[in-house]
Amino acid sequence: MNTTLSDDLIGQRTRRIEAVQKLRELGIDPYTPYAKKDHENIVIKDDFDKYNGKEVTLTGRLIAKREHGKLIFGDIQDQSGSIQFGIRKDEIQEDLKNSFLGFDKLNLIDTGDFIQVAGTVNKTQQGEVTVFVKHLKLLTKSLRPFPIKFEDKEQQFRRRYVDFTVNHDRKKLFERKAKFWQVSREFMMKKGFIEVETPVLEHVTGGADARPFTTHHNALDQDFFLRISTELYQKRLIGAGFEKIFTLGPNFRNEGLSDEHLQEFYQLEWYCAYANYRDGMELIKEMFREIAKKVYGKTKFTTKGHTFDLASDWEEIDYINVIKEKYGIDIFKDSEGKMLEVLKKQGVELPGMINKNRIIDNLWKTIRKNVAGPAFLINQPQFISPLAKSLPERPELTQRFQIIIAGSELGNGYSELNDPADQLSRFLEQQKLRDMGDEEAQMLDIDYVEMLEYGMPPTCGYGHSERVFWALENITAREGTLFPQMRSEVEEVTKKIYKDKVKFGHATKKVQKTDNSKPVNGLPTREEALKKLEARVKEPYQIIHAKMVAAAMAMYAKEFGENEDLWYITGILHDLDYFEFPDEHPKRSLIWFKDWAYPQEFIDTISAHAFGSKRTDTPPKTQMDFALIACDEMSGLLYAYSLMRPTKFAGMEAKSAIKKFKDKAFAAKIDRAEIMIGVEGLGIELKDHAAKLIEVFAKMEELKK
Repeated sequence: MNTTLSDDLIGQRTRRIEAVQKLRELGIDPYTPYAKKDHENIVIKDDFDKYNGKEVTLTGRLIAKREHGKLIFGDIQDQSGSIQFGIRKDEIQEDLKNSFLGFDKLNLIDTGDFIQVAGTVNKTQQGEVTVFVKHLKLLTKSLRPFPIKFEDKEQQFRRRYVDFTVNHDRKKLFERKAKFWQVSREFMMKKGFIEVETPVLEHVTGGADARPFTTHHNALDQDFFLRISTELYQKRLIGAGFEKIFTLGPNFRNEGLSDEHLQEFYQLEWYCAYANYRDGMELIKEMFREIAKKVYGKTKFTTKGHTFDLASDWEEIDYINVIKEKYGIDIFKDSEGKMLEVLKKQGVELPGMINKNRIIDNLWKTIRKNVAGPAFLINQPQFISPLAKSLPERPELTQRFQIIIAGSELGNGYSELNDPADQLSRFLEQQKLRDMGDEEAQMLDIDYVEMLEYGMPPTCGYGHSERVFWALENITAREGTLFPQMRSEVEEVTKKIYKDKVKFGHATKKVQKTDNSKPVNGLPTREEALKKLEARVKEPYQIIHAKMVAAAMAMYAKEFGENEDLWYITGILHDLDYFEFPDEHPKRSLIWFKDWAYPQEFIDTISAHAFGSKRTDTPPKTQMDFALIACDEMSGLLYAYSLMRPTKFAGMEAKSAIKKFKDKAFAAKIDRAEIMIGVEGLGIELKDHAAKLIEVFAKMEELKK
């Protein structure tokens, strides 16, 4: 928010606070708990003939106010919509004892206030349905004015209370979402299913390939996971004798953000005893069609350029055959190297842990994006379906189906594996992947295996998340979530308003410090580190970038009282392997550093700076870790900005750099989220971080050219 807008908001807020005081002096409670309402706005407008000439009492937010001398018009908005009201000076009745305001007191009412109006329904000469007011009562005084437009996506997500008031259609979207889940629940109950509860905190989490969130249970003094699925607990209930059950609630997966993925999401999951995956496919077709008809009144949709009709026949796509037909790959016989070559030609990179399962899954995803659907993906291999029953005639494949619509996977179901020996074997295979560093592989749940030894009947299970709703609406994940998770942010104007009452800042982690009083064994000199860099890196910018990060790291080391040589050399060598081995960065250099007997704290920081991109499993812990994360990407962004300026870093202002930071189209490959992780870990403000780096870079001779 610029200074002019900030000052204007503060001025309006001050005037409204003064109005609150005047109202109290009149004996009127500006935040009364008493309100009366006998009709919704939309009812009056839609059935005017019924209400014409009758008295009604309405409540809602004042969203517009138009003064014409002795006549005032306004619009009041409730959950159903808005309606016009009119106030004539000689008709409105003041009664301060009952908190009814007279005409000369209406200057104390502002847009944004919640009010109650009582009057007679009629129409204006222009034919507008209008309530002509006899009594007006203030219910809640608004201290901040509402914007006329509110189109900034980030602000919409942060301030839904403003977004839905200004953009009523977006509020309607979430009313449809509520109906989407209501229809889903009613469908399940109509089919004889009962809703059950399962733990959100789990000792062992499972039911999906995903990295979980971890928390600590103080009373039990044990770490727990937030559930990624309700599957294993629901199947315990099937083993206990329940036959048709479902859950509807939140799940949590500590994965990346995208237009189709959030870390916290709502999911429907059901299990039906004495049924198989073919029964499940029929049930899902019926459910999707019913949701479409009852929520939208149609079955045909267009999403992401794909048009599909849920009432049409659902295609069945064979997992093995479609990959073979598209790429000539036999997933059981061909090498991982051959598959990786195909992915590279498709422009697909696999950061982090690479294994056969991930390679094959990504081969399918390149095909999936072109499938309009509705379709079922079937015949998936056993090694990527650890909880699904095998096909009797082809045991290497499973009785599994996935729903494919508009290029996305929207649901997953299968005939549940109930052979305890087979299940244990598959869990052990998954455990091997976890031991190799794959955090998304499923955990070994021995209690679940024990349940299977007591016996679980043949069962079909299925789950889908709110991604189905997003697809039907043709919106992104964050657009379809009431309060999507975002980084904490406090506007400058808010800090200005509350500066004397509230202490602002980030809640910082306790971080370890390097000991500046003792030498770091095995550390090369700055000159030796630079020679290693120049021997391996032949791209001029990468050398400049390393020097920038090193200078910034040394600055922070000095500020924090840390070991300046250690921090500088960490900056110089943090991308040492990237020029030669970009796909393996930083794993190749970590091996070198160990071979060269470099200090462990140096190695850990290099490893931690790649944690956010899932290239390593070393989370940041120390000040040096967070400093490298904060300086790495920010150096790249500031360098790109300097190339646009004739004077480079000389005269560059932090506030201008922050504007470039917020413009995601500028230097689009810069990972802004990574920068914020580092900044918050250090406990400093982004603007201050930018200012410090600009000051350092302005002194570097190689950046003045």
